Order: sequence, then structure tokens, then C-alpha cells
Amino acid sequence: MIRRRLAILNPLVTIDPDHPFLARHGKIIDHTPPANSRCIITSNMYGPPFTFIKAFLLLCLTTGATVRGCATNDDCSLNGICDGSSRTCQCDAGWKSDDCGQLDLLPATRWTGYNYTNFTLPDFYGAKGNSSWGGNIVQDRDDRTLFHLIIDQFPRGCGLSGWRPFSTVARAESRTGPAGPYHYAQELMGTFRHNVKVVWSPADEKYLMYTIGIETDTPDSCKSYKWPNNVSVSSAPDVRGPWSTPERLLNGTNPTPWPLWTDNNPTSEVVLAVEDNYIYHADSFGGSYDLVKSMPWNTSDYSDHWTEDPFLWRDRQGNWHILCHWMIDIAERGEKYPRVGGHLFSRSLTGNWTFKLQPAYDTTVDFTDGGQTAYYRRERPRLFFSDDGLLTPLYLVNGVQEFNSSASYTLIQPIGNGAELYERELGF
Repeated sequence: MIRRRLAILNPLVTIDPDHPFLARHGKIIDHTPPANSRCIITSNMYGPPFTFIKAFLLLCLTTGATVRGCATNDDCSLNGICDGSSRTCQCDAGWKSDDCGQLDLLPATRWTGYNYTNFTLPDFYGAKGNSSWGGNIVQDRDDRTLFHLIIDQFPRGCGLSGWRPFSTVARAESRTGPAGPYHYAQELMGTFRHNVKVVWSPADEKYLMYTIGIETDTPDSCKSYKWPNNVSVSSAPDVRGPWSTPERLLNGTNPTPWPLWTDNNPTSEVVLAVEDNYIYHADSFGGSYDLVKSMPWNTSDYSDHWTEDPFLWRDRQGNWHILCHWMIDIAERGEKYPRVGGHLFSRSLTGNWTFKLQPAYDTTVDFTDGGQTAYYRRERPRLFFSDDGLLTPLYLVNGVQEFNSSASYTLIQPIGNGAELYERELGF
């Protein structure tokens, strides 16, 4: 096993085939030093096996070498192609790292996204402005330079802790590109509606809005209520509405839909993922949702696979992905930072999914002014993709909360070079 890891899976390692330790563990299959070799094992490394391995690891870490290579595209997180000759991953645009498992995030611009935490009115119950907690970007179907941000907003100044029952669904607009800044335009759904996700359904020629919630009055102070979650769907011909009355679908939270319609398969079918990455299927958005996939690992609270806030999509190759809030630091340390972005992937919706238990992004954000913010919380991930058929991720949307603050807002961060090219093509 040791010989295989060193000699086969790591193309960046040069191995001396005469080393006595390796000689005792079988034949070296391929010891030709590649041109980009950075980690060298020489016959000067003698001693017991433990000493040898320790020296190997120390040298590799010191020289920054990669200790594994790829064999299939799965080793590239289905976000890239495994180059068979070099055994390295060639990542798709928007992704980076040795296994293409990290988003290629660029510095964000301050006060883009949606931040109304400094907004107040005389009848507010608190001084935390209109907090928000993420949302998704929708490009206007008639005006490509107009962008809508559909958000969970908590009015009345109660902050993030007042999300239930104060959460509403609001629409904001940007005329300066997908990153914003976005300005409040209208309320789409009153209290209590939360976890909003809006998608366009080509089969129905309608927008579909998935939320959790019930219709309820709000208290006259900043109180928090609890009740069972359920997922509902509404539809509208335009993102501005009018929206139909929410129709309850199933018990659950964190809905993330993906219509299965394609040019070659103009179906009305929809798949829907919810918390713990349960995946449902329906023949139509208003039909019966049947469970088709549950993950094989332990998804319970405080396990190492503990997640919420899934964002489900199918890439141009037909592979499936989920970006989610990974709660590993809560499980291990009782903290909500810094490792927060989880990535799951599979070649088929109901097939074997992989969760590498490594962060796709964290709570630290660089800004274009040279500054940096380490957030206390960064959750509710959503991606905005290119509209050229390649589905290149261009922007990451999150709900964020700073340290020593009970207010929250919606952050949008560009991904890779594609974001700038997209904005330039639109004339921004």
C-alpha cells in the first residue's frame, strides 16, 4: 500500500528504486522522474520504516509537493478533467486546488450584494436594520442588464435572531451587474416565509418559488418562535409576480429545486433537495414529491457530515453537485467558523455521492480595497452561472454575520475570471 501511494498516485515524487525500504516492499512500477518533480526520496534516507515515512512526509511538506494524483475525473471532484499523462487535475473555470474542490473566489467589493443593516424606521423594534440571510440572483428575461436578488429579509430591526417569525421574501434590483449593490424593490411574500429559492421553469414558462413557512402575524417586539418546517411552492409568470398562494409539498427545510428540462428532453420534471441532502423527484412542480436519494453516511447533528442549506445543480456534463453549509467546526469546537463550505458530487442523481470533508470555501473574504473580513458566520450558499450553456459559476451568494454583531446581510463574491468577462460582455 505504501509503495503504491508513493510510486503510482503521486506523479510529483521522484523515487530511488534502490532504496532498501522500498526494495523490501515489492517492485517499483514506474520511477521515472517527471519534469515537474518537487519531492525527492533518495538512498540517503535510511532507517526503520517509521523513520523513512516520517522523513518522506517532512520533505514533501517542506517542498510543497502534492501527495496524491488523480486517476479519474472523480478525483477532480467532477469539476475538472484528470490528465492521464501527468495525473493532475485540469480544473474547470471557477474551481481550483489539486482536486478542483475549492471555488476560485476573487476579492469582493464592499457594499455590493445587499446590506440594509443601517436602515431604520421609527416603528422598528430594534436597531439592527433590515437584516437579510442570502438569496439568489435572477437575470431579467427581457433586460439582460437588469438583475434581481430574491432574498430572505427580516424587517423591524430584530436582526438574524428574529428570522422566525419576521422573515419575508423580498426582491431587490441592480443596474450595475450581478454583484450589485442591490436596492430594495418590493416584498414578494409576507411573514412567515424563509429559505427562498427561485428558478425559471422552461416547461411551465413560469418562475417557481420554493420556501418554508406559514402565514402568521408577527409580535410587537423582537421575539423568536418555533414550529415545524414545511416546504411550499408558488409560481408566477414574472419574477415581480403576481405569485400564486404557496402550496405545501412536504415536511422539511432548505429547499433547492432543479428543473430537469433540456433542449433534448423538454420535460416538466423537477428534482428537489432539502436539509441533510435528501433528494426528491416530481413529475411536475405541483405534483407529488417522492424521495429518490438519501446519503449513506451519518447526517445527524454533530457528526462530521453534518450539513444544511444545500444548493443543487447539474453541470454541463450531466454530473450532479451540491454546495452546502458544512457545520464541522460546530461539531468539533462549538464554533461557526472558519470551515463552512461543503461540496458533494455524483455522476448520477441516485448514484454514489462523494463528500470529501474539506472546505470549498471558508469564512474569510478578501476585498478589492485590500482589506479582509473574517466572518463569524457564512451560510446559505447559492451560485449564479453563466448563460452560455457552460454553466460556469460566476458569483457566490451567502448570508453573512460579522463578529460581535447580531445583524446580518447578503454578500456576493465573484468567482474566477468569468465574472469580469461576463460583466464586460454586458457593458458594465
